[in-house]
Amino acid sequence: MNIQSILASMFSLKGDGRAAPPVQRLTAREAYDKLRAGEITLIDVRTSEEWRQSGVPEGAGRATLQDQDFLKQVMQHAGSFEAPVAFICRSGQRSGQSAAQARSVGFTRVFNVVGGMEGPEGWLAERLPVTFPR
Repeated sequence: MNIQSILASMFSLKGDGRAAPPVQRLTAREAYDKLRAGEITLIDVRTSEEWRQSGVPEGAGRATLQDQDFLKQVMQHAGSFEAPVAFICRSGQRSGQSAAQARSVGFTRVFNVVGGMEGPEGWLAERLPVTFPR
C-alpha cells in the first residue's frame, strides 16, 4: 500500500478515477487579499522556531509539515476537502510540498504562496501583517 492509499483511507476517500486538480500559485499580496476577504484558509507550515523569529501571517493557521498528523491538522483548519486552502513557508518549497500532499488526499482547491514569508516578493517584503506566537 503506498502513502497516497494510506492517506486516502485515513480520510475515507474513494478514488473516482479523476486526476487531482493542479496546485495554483498565489503571490503573498494575493493570498493576503483572499485571506482578508474570507476566500481562503492560509496555513503556515514552518517550524515553531521560525514562527517565533519572523511571526505568522495574521489570520493564518499553523501546522508544521513534519508533524505526523499534518494532514489531519490541515483538515481541522480547512474544514472540508472543498474549502480553498493555501500554504505558506519560508521560501515556497515546503508550502509546495504541503499543497501537493493536500491535493493528493483529496483537497480540491489548493494554493501555494510563492516567495513564502522571506522571498523577494514574500509576505515580509510586502510588509503584510504578522502576529507573534506566545
